[in-house]
Amino acid sequence: MTYADTHHVGRHRHLHVVSDDDVRRLHEATLDVLATTGCTFHSQRALDVLEAHGATVDRGSTVAKLPPELIEHAVATIPRTFTLGARDPGFDLPIDGEHVYLTVDGCAVFVREAGGVVRRSVKDDVAQAARLAHGLDGIAATAAIVSAQDCPEASRVLHELDACLRGSSKHAIVVSVKNQDEARSLIRMAEAVAGGSAELRERPLFTCILCTVSPLHQEHGGMDLAFTLADAGIPFMLYPMPILGATAPITPAGTAVVNNAEIVAAVAAVQLACPGARIIHAGGPTALDMRTGSYFATVPEAILLRGIQGQMAAFYGLPGGLGYGGTKAKEPDAQAAWENALTMLVEFLSGADFVFGSGLLDSSQIYAPEQLVIDDEVFGMVARLLRSVRVDDESLAVDVIRRIGFDGQYLFDRHTRAHARDLWRARLGETGTYESWLAAGAPSTAARARARAAEILAAPAVPFPDDLGRELDAIIAATETAAR
Repeated sequence: MTYADTHHVGRHRHLHVVSDDDVRRLHEATLDVLATTGCTFHSQRALDVLEAHGATVDRGSTVAKLPPELIEHAVATIPRTFTLGARDPGFDLPIDGEHVYLTVDGCAVFVREAGGVVRRSVKDDVAQAARLAHGLDGIAATAAIVSAQDCPEASRVLHELDACLRGSSKHAIVVSVKNQDEARSLIRMAEAVAGGSAELRERPLFTCILCTVSPLHQEHGGMDLAFTLADAGIPFMLYPMPILGATAPITPAGTAVVNNAEIVAAVAAVQLACPGARIIHAGGPTALDMRTGSYFATVPEAILLRGIQGQMAAFYGLPGGLGYGGTKAKEPDAQAAWENALTMLVEFLSGADFVFGSGLLDSSQIYAPEQLVIDDEVFGMVARLLRSVRVDDESLAVDVIRRIGFDGQYLFDRHTRAHARDLWRARLGETGTYESWLAAGAPSTAARARARAAEILAAPAVPFPDDLGRELDAIIAATETAAR
């Protein structure tokens, strides 16, 4: 059994936050907005390619209005399936609608230590988080869950990928890339690990998150970054973060239109310039608390918006990668548990291929290792729910029921022995008696999670070749020299 096999759930039944007719209406509203209002593109290449395919372009404002036929043509070139490669091919992740993955996200700026002390993050925290993610079976990819704030800004994202690659042999997600020069250096690092540009294109070792700016802006440099990544075969997530009632309409449906329009506009520009680019329909729409001005990622309206986004991704045939979590809780407590679990479950039920944001607290500002362990446990339960119940002759067990009859002795039956390991088993949650829990010192879930994290980090690190380390060091050093 491969690692990906443990994340296989098949073509599971999806939760419909809105009806199929409503999905069509959201699509039509998106086409209307992009044709009549348009979207800003701070990229001459994007404006050139859109204009060449029939868009109305205002060079002064950088607004492009996209006709529906342009969008339909661009969407038709999207690849429906591809593989996210890993340093160890055993951790490759097929994106095919039948597997689900939980990953980490970043870049938080604080780390919560075991005693509850919160401090600023450094590069070693990125490396230790990557090691922890590697040791948790449910975490399928690493990322700079915190920022390497002790590294130069010009090369920080390179240091963060370096820490992820050395700390884990799983796929990596890059969060904070800002410009094409950084992207080219990241690609050189990945090519060194993969063995060349062709090998990297075949099995891309990292995925980038590229944000849009609500309402209806493509981020400065974002489109040119997307082109650079697409040319190298690197997958990327287009990630709007509209705030309901602030940077998007206060109605969830209206915010869904803004969210979708930003993604579709970027998809159109990239696919027309680079047909077949590997793009993930991502995003993290949130809501504004009208009393305090705070934004919330885990209130019901925000969770519903993520569910709608999963449906829109399926409508376009795009893989869905959704931000989840973002709890307002300041420590791994009951609030963090209910907010993260509900968000994760709704997003996967709505069709997401993977969700990211595990291990974070206080609106994704604080990384807590024990929260990452807890989220890994929740994912195990969610994945089991997604697999649903198999119904066939073996599972119906009519012959077993007939054979045992009224005796009730199923425990030692060969059918039970054959399938006992099919049942989900808790790795973190309390499963003993009250007396045994007291005898163990009455540990909290957070305490058990901290102990599990310490156990993983005490194990030997994943080997990383010295010569490859020197090559990555040289790429980073060259980038820092060029930035001086």
